[in-house]
Amino acid sequence: MKPTLPILDISPRQGIGPVCLGDTRSMARDALAAIGFVLESSNGPTDYFCQAAIQTECDEQGFIWFIGISQSEHYLARYQGVDVFSLAAGELFALVAAADGSGVHEYTDNEYLFPGQILTLWDADEQYDRQGNETRPVWAQVGIGNPAYIEAASAI
Repeated sequence: MKPTLPILDISPRQGIGPVCLGDTRSMARDALAAIGFVLESSNGPTDYFCQAAIQTECDEQGFIWFIGISQSEHYLARYQGVDVFSLAAGELFALVAAADGSGVHEYTDNEYLFPGQILTLWDADEQYDRQGNETRPVWAQVGIGNPAYIEAASAI
């Protein structure tokens, strides 16, 4: 019998799995540890878990303002009930775009920020298609941020 994987639901403007935007860094670490993902490394404001497949970043005050996830065999990442890493990049882009409510979005495979949800898609490429044997482009990371994150990202 195959063990049940933790489900990390992506809830824009709220959180991913047990980590919420606005949590303290220690709260995020504890929440992820509680489902089996202990802190593996840190670099400045960024913490990495689950072989760096889960990334949290905090603002200058120490509150989580960005959460990013990549494909992993150790959890299931879902957006609107759909496994985000089972979809080709264009399919996930279209699903997120339809829910964003901020106008027309034109697909790009580099990186994209949906302003209505503050949801990011980063680096679509075949090498990230672990479920389809690298036959189609899949996003390397799906992330969410808070309003302060989008301001900082826009300033870069």
